Amino acid sequence: MHKNALTTRGWLLLLVLPVIALGLLYVLPVFNLVRISFAQYDPKLGVIPDYQISNYVALFVDVFYFEVLWRTIRVSLLVTLFCAVLGYPIAVYLIRSSGWRQTGIFIVLLMPLVTSVTVMSYGWLILLGRNGVINTIASGLGLIDVPRQFMYNETAIVVGLVHVLVVFMVISIAASLQSVDQTWVRAARSLGATPGVAFRAITLPLSLPGLRTGALLVFVLSMSAYATPTLLGGTRFKFLSYLVYQQAISLYNWPRGAAMAVMLLIATTALLALVSIYSQIRTIRANRRLREAQADGPAQVGAV
Repeated sequence: MHKNALTTRGWLLLLVLPVIALGLLYVLPVFNLVRISFAQYDPKLGVIPDYQISNYVALFVDVFYFEVLWRTIRVSLLVTLFCAVLGYPIAVYLIRSSGWRQTGIFIVLLMPLVTSVTVMSYGWLILLGRNGVINTIASGLGLIDVPRQFMYNETAIVVGLVHVLVVFMVISIAASLQSVDQTWVRAARSLGATPGVAFRAITLPLSLPGLRTGALLVFVLSMSAYATPTLLGGTRFKFLSYLVYQQAISLYNWPRGAAMAVMLLIATTALLALVSIYSQIRTIRANRRLREAQADGPAQVGAV
């Protein structure tokens, strides 16, 4: 009994520092952000501690705000989808390769993490601009008569974000694929299953946790992205992060910017919660079907 008490006390002591760090680095800043979002702003006096809900009311009646919010969610979902489609085969090849090929793939994937996002975005400007590499090559080959506008649209934002964030999807899926027992796949193949059937029946279901983790990471990072959407989307295709920056830094309206940031946080958290609830429902149904199959198995054997 005394030993169990010491063990419990030790675990509690280990949790003290993480809880304090979480409170100081996350809970306290979020609480301060929510508090400021209810304050008022006067161009002459600055932030006034007169707490009301007028900032949120102004956002709810602003059609432009909802258009930007919907664009942020839509583009983030597209980025997540493309990262999943591109990242899964890359992760499979990464797991199956070895030696210098695996090292080379890791270096290419990790380059966006060690390179400034602004520098990479300007690289896409050089490629996709009217006088960029793509237009120059296409004009030289006679494919186009006049330079096309590949920049300052949602397509450019998706391309730039996929380039930056696909590494998170690949790493998450690769970690999940690495834990798949290949003896199950070989057993399925020995029983006559084709490679496609073995992949759909064994590898894909067992790798879904990594796919979900990668999708959540990519979606959250896309929703909060600033530099890439601003540089590649221009002034016509704004992200919500740009509006937050504009209100807080350019207009000094911290309460309105804080309200936008809180709404962005709520929207992201709500979508993540829906995905989590959906995954839990699927898990419960799968476990229920498994229990029913296990219960029906002995009954069928007894009947025979």
